[in-house]
Amino acid sequence: MYPYLYKITAQVTPLKYDCGLLCSSICCRPDPNDTLGIYLYPGEEKMFSGQEDWLVWEEHNRDEQFFPPSWPNTIYFIQCIKSCPRESRPLACRFFPLAPHITPQNELLLIHETLALPYDCALINNRIPLQQNFIETVAHCWDILLSDYRLLDLIEEDSRDRDVHHEKLEVIWQKNQ
Repeated sequence: MYPYLYKITAQVTPLKYDCGLLCSSICCRPDPNDTLGIYLYPGEEKMFSGQEDWLVWEEHNRDEQFFPPSWPNTIYFIQCIKSCPRESRPLACRFFPLAPHITPQNELLLIHETLALPYDCALINNRIPLQQNFIETVAHCWDILLSDYRLLDLIEEDSRDRDVHHEKLEVIWQKNQ
């Protein structure tokens, strides 16, 4: 599954130009407190050797990081320490600034990421329109990823949390839109 998803997301980007030009690539470089990074999806670590000179790897405990019980006990958190080869970016980076949301009626939506970020993303803050092929590709990827019960558990959990804490979500994509 992951090799296919990496292949179909290799060339799609949120904008026709490098969105990093808007913010000096703030989400693609270390932050002053060394906290910026992402968690890999279960099994995604196999897409990496673990020896990449542009990544720092940390093993975290699922329960301490509040991931669903269906996830493996060890989850991988990675941080970039220099520019990455674009073809090797993790899926969470490739999908940003979109996040999946599952409605109580079990409908998949794509929304702007709602997690508190340690930086300002111009794409989110300024509601810059994203390329349609990027949106459609991310939606297709989530259709595939949600066949993994572990990812489904996480996205359902995140969605219910959003339902409680956010009054209105800005929907970027929904099926048959």
